[in-house]
Amino acid sequence: MAVLLCLDSGTTSVKAAAFDEAGRLLAQAEHPNGALQREGARVEQDMHRTRAEALSVLRDCAAQATGPFAGLIVTGQGDGLWPVDADGKPVGRALTWLDGRARGLVAAMAPALDAVQAATGSRPTAASASLQLLWLQQNDPARHARITHALRLKEWLFLALTGRPLAEPTALLPVWGDWRSGALAPVVAESLGLSRGTELLPDLAPVGAARAGLSQAAAEATGLPQGLPVLLGPGDVQATLVGLGLGSRAGVGRASIFGTSAIHACLLDDPAAMPQAPAGAMIQQFALGPGYLCFHPCFNGATLLHHLSRRFADLPAAPAPDYSALILHPFLEPGGERAPWTDPHASGAVIGLTAASTPAQIAWAGREALAFVTRASHAMMGAPGGALSLGGGLAGDEHFAQFLATVTGCTVQRSPGSHAGLRGLAAIAARFLLDARDPAPWIGPAGHGLAPDPGPVAAYAEGKYRLFAALLEAVSPFWEPLSDLREQAEKLMETP
Repeated sequence: MAVLLCLDSGTTSVKAAAFDEAGRLLAQAEHPNGALQREGARVEQDMHRTRAEALSVLRDCAAQATGPFAGLIVTGQGDGLWPVDADGKPVGRALTWLDGRARGLVAAMAPALDAVQAATGSRPTAASASLQLLWLQQNDPARHARITHALRLKEWLFLALTGRPLAEPTALLPVWGDWRSGALAPVVAESLGLSRGTELLPDLAPVGAARAGLSQAAAEATGLPQGLPVLLGPGDVQATLVGLGLGSRAGVGRASIFGTSAIHACLLDDPAAMPQAPAGAMIQQFALGPGYLCFHPCFNGATLLHHLSRRFADLPAAPAPDYSALILHPFLEPGGERAPWTDPHASGAVIGLTAASTPAQIAWAGREALAFVTRASHAMMGAPGGALSLGGGLAGDEHFAQFLATVTGCTVQRSPGSHAGLRGLAAIAARFLLDARDPAPWIGPAGHGLAPDPGPVAAYAEGKYRLFAALLEAVSPFWEPLSDLREQAEKLMETP
């Protein structure tokens, strides 16, 4: 049977899998992302090492599979800037979607960002390639001048595998174009003051048509046949949402992913009908059919729990519910928050803390906060009815999934594990390489459903959510002064 290979280069790890044409998982390989480098607001990735890790994982996966290979589909972590020169070589390290150095631009350019949002439907953030290019233009003009193509990670890997710079519109238009018309928007560069904008983008082709043959060098590095069709897939978010059943399984009306970040999404016929159009929302054409994916890509996802564990002692890793009066605002990433509250100065808070508060209460309050943000996100987007499909590491936490069901009022289908993105990629590749119209064999059946708890926990959750939202509205005007105070304090501490 024909074999489909899938490659997903994420923030945490690099994964590959092989599926046969019946949807069976034949082989897989995974390697921690060793190319990511954090230094305060600077969060970069070594592009050479990223390429080497991807080729290595592909080689390990392909060596386990037998049968003729039908093709390879590629995706990777979403926003960010992966610059290359005229020879296709990296121009320094990539600025990842977590890099916060453009945060100051966000705070100072509100009118320009309004104009971009009006044109594209999405507001630029510190994660956007457009603002990262502007930051380089202002702070490292020599490096900026060497850039021939402003790529994303998946486009960098596609270039490394095929020798061809190419992009597809679903992931690119929210930054550089209009999701309504599918056209690039020169107003982005004009509004932001970029000396070069859309001219730095590679050629565009729709998902399915964005393909090229595997190069000789990549074939030798992976053990795959030269000329093998390589598809440029949609972003890792869309691939994972497809794998979770959004737009690909009956009864799923919305989805949430809790990985490094949190992603809350729904599929709408007309995104313009959203009851609220939050600045941080992203809108993409759906790769498998009509409609548009609307989603909130949050900076602060499951990593919130790691941040909490490093700053509070003895926090349990997987706590049972420990209800309390603690209310936590989960904005601990240095870049602030991207969605549903778009503010580069957003910072966290723990309200209601007393000497009697316990580590288990703090750990559980963090999970409650993530559930509250999920409810707010889906309400802002006007998500349709139906089940909420839950993916990412936290999908394995039954206590969290049950509380999420109660907070949102939705049945929650759990899809724990790390295969949703790869399964979604396989379904997309099967559509365009094997003409398979039914994604069910690749995405698999629905996970076990958890219904909302109608008892006293529901009353507790409803009251606490309303207090969470009211306190957030009260505190958020002070985020910018707090940011200024933090900078002032850092300067004082640097003084000899």
